[in-house]
Amino acid sequence: MTVERVPVLIVGGGVSGLTAALLLDRYGVRSLLVERHADTSPQPKARRFNPRSTEVFRALGLIDRVERAAAPLANFTRMLVGRTLAEARPPEVSDDLAARFTQHATLGEHTPAPSVLCPQDVLEPVLREAAVARGADVRFATELLSLSQDGSGVTAAVVDRASGERHTVRADYVIAADGARSPVREALGIPRSGLGRLADNLDVYFRADLTDLVRGREFNLCSIDNPVASGGFVSINGTDRWLFSTSNSVVDGRLAQDLEPERWVELLRAVIGVPDLPVEIISVMPWESGMHVADRFAQGRVFLVGDAAHVMPPMAAAGANTAIQDVHNLTWKLAAVLAGTAGPALLDSYHQERHPVAYATAEYSSQVGGHLGTMVNSVVLGTIRRVDFVTAMFGVQYAEGAFVPDGRDPAPVDHYAPEGRPGTRLPHAWLRGSGPRLSTLDLVGPGFALITGGEGAAWCAAGAEVARRTGVPLSVHRIGASGPADTDVLTTDPDIDWPALAGIKPDGALLVRPDHIVAWHSAGPVADPVTVLDQALARVLAC
Repeated sequence: MTVERVPVLIVGGGVSGLTAALLLDRYGVRSLLVERHADTSPQPKARRFNPRSTEVFRALGLIDRVERAAAPLANFTRMLVGRTLAEARPPEVSDDLAARFTQHATLGEHTPAPSVLCPQDVLEPVLREAAVARGADVRFATELLSLSQDGSGVTAAVVDRASGERHTVRADYVIAADGARSPVREALGIPRSGLGRLADNLDVYFRADLTDLVRGREFNLCSIDNPVASGGFVSINGTDRWLFSTSNSVVDGRLAQDLEPERWVELLRAVIGVPDLPVEIISVMPWESGMHVADRFAQGRVFLVGDAAHVMPPMAAAGANTAIQDVHNLTWKLAAVLAGTAGPALLDSYHQERHPVAYATAEYSSQVGGHLGTMVNSVVLGTIRRVDFVTAMFGVQYAEGAFVPDGRDPAPVDHYAPEGRPGTRLPHAWLRGSGPRLSTLDLVGPGFALITGGEGAAWCAAGAEVARRTGVPLSVHRIGASGPADTDVLTTDPDIDWPALAGIKPDGALLVRPDHIVAWHSAGPVADPVTVLDQALARVLAC
């Protein structure tokens, strides 16, 4: 039997698997993606993709396509509550909740990318088409049958489900993006921890023209408290595709999932509040809300991402957004090891960095374990533990991993204080140069970036020399405060103090990883910048 060889095998063609394929392509790594289903997900699933996720799509050159896909829901931002959808109105909110919403609205000040509402069944085809167009080997209707690994690679047996043809794949590494029930995780015997099962829910996906009914009340989520059925309406395309999320409890003496479509039409008409509304049931899908986090995100040459690594309640699409950050973290590391510019020990940092973040996110999301209507109620009633939205989005700091600590205290958790700490995301600022307006994040990738203040010419020269010596992809950039007397210096808006934002002096420097994470920081100049930078890069890359 012919053995097909590939650097990275990706198992699973959902959001995390497709994003992994796109990122690996950006880093020049060939991959093979296999997905047992014949097509992308027919279910809306996750919808809210936060700025950290869209920053990844922006880096991939896909943000315009993602925003076009999300355009139908661009104005669907409200939360509503009511006995029926026809009667639903925005809830009264406390001063505390109003303050939370106000803070959430400031997220855009700290990122070049938007938050979007884009159902997963709309987003996944965008990612798949882009991956295929860029030459990625993406095979749907292809199932993983078995997997074994040794010291030099992983051997997988796969089958084409249409033809029945089986063949063997030999990969250096495997990314398991194969979902909550992950056959790969099960085969590896990796246990999971967490709060376990929280609730049994049901999503009724249906078609009905509600355009006129919701005009002027366009909503993201609408909580319904009705004796017939309580739950939450979810906007899918804002016109004729909607979802009703409810408890999979006993209705008419049966579990809700076992009701006939005709009965669901009756129930939906009642909770919508339009008795003769034409309704078509697309699907009825039971699902378990729970918290299950794998104890290990890696075993040998196999890495778990997305739902294979962590299952959590779908508050603000926490699972999908965490999944995208997983692959953003992992793929550049695989690329560096495969290129020979990093040691294999770099891959240990994937679990070190991502497991604590995923566990904390899953634990926080588990405050709302019920259907999506309960999430609205929890937000309105203020029963969800308060966090600083900006810090949670942009200020999280890895405790250990592929970076060089600089001895400063950890980043605060109660307010966002971007100061270029190693292990945190690079702060965003808009820049002007000889070309189009850029974000600081645009300076990063597909390799490392060395970013200095306006007086950092010595660091830039050192960066170029280290890149030449090591072969590590590394770009150098200087950011100053005012007009470009030197065309090599990028400038910020006058009200932006870049050195303060980056935690450096004008002659200091930051080394930034391809996933936008600060890897090393020097507040000012040093006597031998080439040696210092070379040592820092070697420590980050475990070589």
